[in-house]
Amino acid sequence: MEKAVFQANQSLIHTLIEQTPIAYIIMDDQYRIHYVNDSFLKLRKLDKEKTIGEVCYNISNAGSQCTYCAIKQALETGRPALLQRKDVLPDGSARYIDDYAVPLFRDAAADRKYLLEIMVDRTEERLVRAQYQEDVEEAVRALVGLIEAKDSYTALHSKNVCTYATGIAKQLRMTESEIFNISLAALLHDLGKVKIPLHIINKPGRLSDSEFHTIQLHPEFACDMLEGFVQLGDICEMIRHHHERLDGRGYPDGIAEECLSVGSRILAVADTYDAMTTNRAYRKALPRETAVEEMNRVSGSQLDAAIVAAFLEIPVDDFGDEKAFATNLDCQQPLLVRELKDAGFSDIRADRVLDIDTLESAITPEQMQSAIFENTPCGYVVLDKEHVVRYANSFYEQLVGVDAASLKGQTCELFLRGEEDEVRKNHTRMRRQTPAGIRTFDAYLILDADYQIYAVIDRTEEAEMIRKMDIELARLLQLLQQLLLAEEEEQGIDFCSPEELSYVKDKIEKIAIQREHYGIALDLG
Repeated sequence: MEKAVFQANQSLIHTLIEQTPIAYIIMDDQYRIHYVNDSFLKLRKLDKEKTIGEVCYNISNAGSQCTYCAIKQALETGRPALLQRKDVLPDGSARYIDDYAVPLFRDAAADRKYLLEIMVDRTEERLVRAQYQEDVEEAVRALVGLIEAKDSYTALHSKNVCTYATGIAKQLRMTESEIFNISLAALLHDLGKVKIPLHIINKPGRLSDSEFHTIQLHPEFACDMLEGFVQLGDICEMIRHHHERLDGRGYPDGIAEECLSVGSRILAVADTYDAMTTNRAYRKALPRETAVEEMNRVSGSQLDAAIVAAFLEIPVDDFGDEKAFATNLDCQQPLLVRELKDAGFSDIRADRVLDIDTLESAITPEQMQSAIFENTPCGYVVLDKEHVVRYANSFYEQLVGVDAASLKGQTCELFLRGEEDEVRKNHTRMRRQTPAGIRTFDAYLILDADYQIYAVIDRTEEAEMIRKMDIELARLLQLLQQLLLAEEEEQGIDFCSPEELSYVKDKIEKIAIQREHYGIALDLG
């Protein structure tokens, strides 16, 4: 619908900004805070009386202006700005924030600019992702243990390769998700060896042509075992190609440089180094100096020269005196990380503080409506007493896939309570079929004398992540059980005790409890 059809009055704006789950702050171009709502105070665990009139960086950066600042960027450009950051509060808890700054108005008489800062708490999504990674890694570690049990000469090989590959990825400044995938690929790169006969893997002498051909099948075996795993699908290519060469003389596909992913090249470097510096069935470990010399010799033909160089730039001490699994999968995406100290409030307060109730003298409700509704990454829908849509912002339209013209004058049934909805303390988590597809969102009801306002925060990505997490971890456990059974029948290897297997099962059950905590009903079919 046309945005000009509905105009909110000052009372409605006040109700919205006070009750919304989104944090709002109004400050001037001197970074002095004029207004904060309750959501901001809860997010940052601050007291309102001490916050109003204070310079923002006194309570966020120990009195020093922040190096990266959305407000500063908006002031310099005159346009809305966005920063993603992690705030570590004085009590040690962390908050992941999408921080928006929107130019609001200019007070010509005072020659002062005012801005609206909008903070969206993304902590829950980050915690879900971190838990997902932790549980996937736990199940993967169990699979790695099976590899180690099969090949006694390379007991720590997969972990070493993971340590080296992760170090290279960090050295190359890759993203969090890329580093995580490379770490998993490194841990599982030799998974296919569980299907190789033990007498071939541990043969002390030279392999026959047929035996060598069998060994060369292990990347394909690994990919076959991981086929169908959505989360692990991205790493299959890396695993399949970790023995390929830039000159096309590798295996199993014999592809050349232009067809090899960065992840495959990283694994090749990490695997080659550890293979040379680890005791094998057919030879003793080589000294680091000899291994480095050999890597430099084949750099550009077998191994990627840039990745070899990145690996050799990493100090040896970073890997520890003993080869051990030392990767850190809790690395952060490129975002601003601030450790907030206890609020260092100043004795100086602003001589003029612009109160939210007196804003109408400086800014019209239309301007405030535009600033809030059209710049907040949250769906806002205004219904009258008959539940007829009077207004819906652009974010809501995009979320449900319905344009404004289709919403105009229509009765809204999207928020009618369903049996599967999860009712929480101050909102309801809903899962709905919309023209844009299945959407999971948190709906907050804000009551006004004349209207009902729904603040809608999209949780679709988070819900889909948890759904995949449950499905794939269950499948990982199933794969582990199948491999254990096959090994016990064929080799008599007692790799995993009942207690150890029970531990992995407990990890899966723990996820079900977490799913209830996050309030998302999932279909695992």
